[in-house]
Amino acid sequence: MAFAWLKSNNNNRVTSTVVLLTALVTLLQTTAIHGQVQQVLGDRVYRPEMDDLYITVNARTRTLELAWRNFDDLSNYILLAEQHPVEAFEPRYYYYTSEPGSSSSVAPMDDTEPGGTSSVPPPEVTTAGPGSVNGSTPAENSVSTTEPNYSGADMEMEVGWVYEHRDEFGYRKKEVLFSLQPIYTNGWTKTGIKFNFNLMNEVTTTTGCYGYYAYFVRPNGTVLASHCLRLYPTWMNDLRSHLSGFRMRELFIPGTHDSASYKRNFNPQSQETIITKYALTQDDDIRSQLLQGVRYIDIRVGYYKTNTHQFWANHGISRMHPLQHILEQIKLYALETKEIIVVDVQEFPVGFGKGYDIHTKLIGFLQNALGEVIANPVIGWEGTLGDIWAGGKTVLLCYDHEFAARSFPHVVWRSVQQRWGNVQNVNDLEKYLFKVHHPTGFREFSYRPVADMAELTPDPWGVITDRYGGLRKMADSVNRFVTKWYFEDLGPTANVVAVDFVRGTSIVEAAIYWNLKRVPYRSINF
Repeated sequence: MAFAWLKSNNNNRVTSTVVLLTALVTLLQTTAIHGQVQQVLGDRVYRPEMDDLYITVNARTRTLELAWRNFDDLSNYILLAEQHPVEAFEPRYYYYTSEPGSSSSVAPMDDTEPGGTSSVPPPEVTTAGPGSVNGSTPAENSVSTTEPNYSGADMEMEVGWVYEHRDEFGYRKKEVLFSLQPIYTNGWTKTGIKFNFNLMNEVTTTTGCYGYYAYFVRPNGTVLASHCLRLYPTWMNDLRSHLSGFRMRELFIPGTHDSASYKRNFNPQSQETIITKYALTQDDDIRSQLLQGVRYIDIRVGYYKTNTHQFWANHGISRMHPLQHILEQIKLYALETKEIIVVDVQEFPVGFGKGYDIHTKLIGFLQNALGEVIANPVIGWEGTLGDIWAGGKTVLLCYDHEFAARSFPHVVWRSVQQRWGNVQNVNDLEKYLFKVHHPTGFREFSYRPVADMAELTPDPWGVITDRYGGLRKMADSVNRFVTKWYFEDLGPTANVVAVDFVRGTSIVEAAIYWNLKRVPYRSINF
């Protein structure tokens, strides 16, 4: 199947600068169209099928991206709109005189990059506005009409799209946000449409689709299928009847790397500095990450004795948020949803020294903050999700220190093992991830979960010189490929997968897809 795209030691990570509904899986009425199931808005139906289109968000520009597959009829279109449902769209034809040399393109989603035979990287679509096709916009003097009012050898036509929308003033015609006639069966494109982060202020743990909707349509405007940007706030509970027999090691768990390294209301295009370029790894707070379906939270803790808040969530030596604020988001989410959340305390970059006193203090702090929701470590990694749910508490508090595991076995779970490639480009990341998943690679069998840290890692000198342009640029260069790899070759053996800027991936969808295809208690050949 072709999906359209293309510690050891984490101290190299530039320390110097730097998702309560317990629901049955119900079959809602659906209509199979064009090989794709059209789902009811906000439904909770999960099927072991791969979708044909995904909407992601670019980390640097905060704009929407589209990735599609199995687009078999290239006479059809992909349209992006803010409303659902739309019964039909109306094409508008624009006739204009073309300028010599003008062109636009989309990125083919074959296997030529990375590791393929093509030496030319796929081009990106030019930023496009409403009514645009293939990233181009009709000329200012173009005429919208169903028939050309004159003809000429240099005349060209583009198609814009409108649909009937009802608001407080009644029905009116509204332009789509973006339109594209793909030239590849599998592809990826930028849209130039800014993602509205304020939408997250309106969503809840019952929200499914929200904000943006993509449609496959015929040239006459007939809708073939619809897709949406969506949240997965209770996906584990929604699938409880299927998941209860699994151990955590047997599941595909979507996660984020340095989960607390975000900054609210941050605009990378106007506020970015050399520090934020290499300190921020996410665009959403913890609750928003959990709403999106993330279930592995990676935390690094710094200790500041004289500060009002002594424990902080850090990225290396950079303080990000008081740890209490991070833990409160996790606790409230777990209490509301009963989702199983892995909280992995992995590093202690500031203030811990070589003794155990601060670790003892931190474990007491963690126990006090999360006591209402900490799952009993006695269950252990050999226990099942059903065992965890039966205990009534669903946060697995993991701690990466042997002293803690020995001294506080009633509080903390043994940490998740993180696998780091410590690489700086997409080809090396691909090689590393495929190697650790290969039957002859250096994989290990353990009931303890193993996390693929599926992101790029800058080296210190590269940070100082800003060789990489920041973590956002690095994430944008790999995230669509990470999605492809884990939807395809790596999905069957994936356990925990942590990414930077999770909105740029469809890793949650990949996890749900493969979890629905798995059977508990079988060997996955880790």
